[in-house]
Amino acid sequence: MRLNKRIITRRFMLREFLPEDVEQFVAYQTDPAFTIFHRQDELGDAQAQRVFQLFLDWQESSPRYNYQLAISPLNDDSKLIGSCGIRMDGCVQGEAVFGVELARPYWGRHRYPQEISEALIGWGFDELKLSALIADTAFENTAVARLAESAGFVRTHAGDKQWWHLDRSAWIARRARQG
Repeated sequence: MRLNKRIITRRFMLREFLPEDVEQFVAYQTDPAFTIFHRQDELGDAQAQRVFQLFLDWQESSPRYNYQLAISPLNDDSKLIGSCGIRMDGCVQGEAVFGVELARPYWGRHRYPQEISEALIGWGFDELKLSALIADTAFENTAVARLAESAGFVRTHAGDKQWWHLDRSAWIARRARQG
């Protein structure tokens, strides 16, 4: 099932990946600064191209359990600045893994990840009717840990990574408090 609409924020568009996004995707995925927290088997052009193809394949899946979306500026949908996703495959019914990644030039800029996260979380709870979202971060990635906390995720446990959880009810209560 393809996403039948784009998710629009004040400054961004979350949309299905297009084949012509591959070059920009591989470029940011292989940036040495971007890959600092990645394992060796997650590195390189060939791996980035495999992941990109997986995202395209997910778009054609039926039923669809995984949504990995391209992030573009609202005024230029041909420019790829990152990706974000909700992945239900392999999760408990009603739960999904959540994630946002931005190309290095967009790190730490004007609350970009917060804006994108809020839109995707809202879409997951409102449109997909999820009961909870799960996220993981590398211990050293303090920026992503701060993003998880700012979105309302609560750290649940740690293993080889830190794990985070956000219940639908906590999200709804948070949105009500924010007006």
